Amino acid sequence: MSNIDEALAAGFKSLEGQITEKFDNANAAALKGEEVQKKHTADLEAMGKDFDDMKKDMQKATDSLTSIQQKGIKLDQGEAPKTMGQAFTESSQFADFKSGKNTKCSMEFKNTIIGEGGSPQNPTDTIVQRDDRPGIIGGAFRQLRIMDAIPQGSTASNTIHYTRELLFTNNAAETSEGSTKPESVLTFEAVDEPVRTIPHFIKASKQVLDDAPMLQSYIDLRMRYGVNLRVEQQIIAGNGTSPNLSGITTTGNHTDATVVSADNNFDLANRMKYQVIAADYNPDYYMINPADWGTLERLKVGTGDDRYVGADGAVGYINGGLIPTLWGLPVVISNSVTSGTIICMASDATMFWNRQATTVEIFDQNQDDVEKNLLTIRAEARGAFGVFRPAAVIVGSLT
Repeated sequence: MSNIDEALAAGFKSLEGQITEKFDNANAAALKGEEVQKKHTADLEAMGKDFDDMKKDMQKATDSLTSIQQKGIKLDQGEAPKTMGQAFTESSQFADFKSGKNTKCSMEFKNTIIGEGGSPQNPTDTIVQRDDRPGIIGGAFRQLRIMDAIPQGSTASNTIHYTRELLFTNNAAETSEGSTKPESVLTFEAVDEPVRTIPHFIKASKQVLDDAPMLQSYIDLRMRYGVNLRVEQQIIAGNGTSPNLSGITTTGNHTDATVVSADNNFDLANRMKYQVIAADYNPDYYMINPADWGTLERLKVGTGDDRYVGADGAVGYINGGLIPTLWGLPVVISNSVTSGTIICMASDATMFWNRQATTVEIFDQNQDDVEKNLLTIRAEARGAFGVFRPAAVIVGSLT
C-alpha cells in the first residue's frame, strides 16, 4: 500500500469515529434544545465536506500515478488490491450516508491478505518486494576472430599506396659460352587502398544515461562491437566499390582454388593448402563458416560405415580442444566468412591499417537534441585493407 493510501485510510477511520461520536452527541443534545441540535448538524455537514475534499485528493493522486505510467514507468505488474479508503468511499453504506438515507456509516474490513492481483492473478510487489537483478542481460556477441589473424599497422594518411609484384617469369638457365643469355620477366602494379570510415549511432535521453550508468557502459560496449564486426565482414567480403573496403573474396585479391570433380570437401581443402605451397608461400591457416565446419566434422565414410572421415587425421584439435585444425593448419571459425566459402592463406599476405581505432563519442548538439534532451552516441573506425600477395590467398567453394 502506498503512503497516500495509508494516509487516506487513516483519515477515513478517524472521520468514521468522529461521525459516530457526533451522532451520539446529537441524539443527546436533541433533548437540550433546538439550538444545540443545529450546531451538531452544521458539524456533520462540515465533516461531509471534508469527505468530498479527501475524495478529490484521492482522484488527484490517481491521476498523478496514471500520468507516471503513461510516461513509461511501470509501477505494477497487475491490478493492485483496493485500499481501505477506496473500499470505504465506494461502499453502498457510504453512498446511503451521503444521500441522507442513513444517519450512520460503518463497514467491516475483512483481513484477507494475498500476494497476487489482476485477472488472471499474478504475484505483485504490493506486499512482497520484487527481486531486482542488477545490470543488463546482454544480447549475442560474435567472437571476432578474423582480426586476430590479420596483421595490423597504422597510418596517418587517407590512402595506402604500395607496389606489388604482378608477374615474375624466371628464365634463368645454363648458357653455353658465346650464346645469348635468357631474359626473365618481372612486372609490378601500383595499388591504392583508400581509408574507409565505418560508423553508426543511436540516440538516448540524457536522463536515462544519468540515472542508469551501467546502460552507458553497455551501449559503449555494444557500439564498439558493431563497428568491429562490420570491419571483419568487410575484410572478408567488401566489394571494393566506394565506400566499401576491398576484401579477400573480391576478384583480384585472391586465387581461385583448383577444382577436381571427384573431390570431396576434405580433398578441396587439402589441395588449397598445397596450392599456396606451390606458389612458394607458406600456408598458415584456414578460414571457414561455423556451419560448414560442422558439416566437415560430421562427414562420414559412406553407407553402412559410420566412421567420420575427418577422424583419420584430417580434423584435429590443439590447446585443449580450443583450436581446431584441418590438415595440420589452425582453423579460424567465424560467421563473418560467407557460408560455402573456405579460405587458405599465408599470414603475411594481407594487412589492415588503422587510421582511427574504434572510438565512441557522445554529442548533445545534433539536430534537435538540445530541445528534446537527447544525446547522440556515435561509434566509428577508419581504416584500409590490402592484399599484398593474391597467390598466397586461395579461396574455394564448398559443396
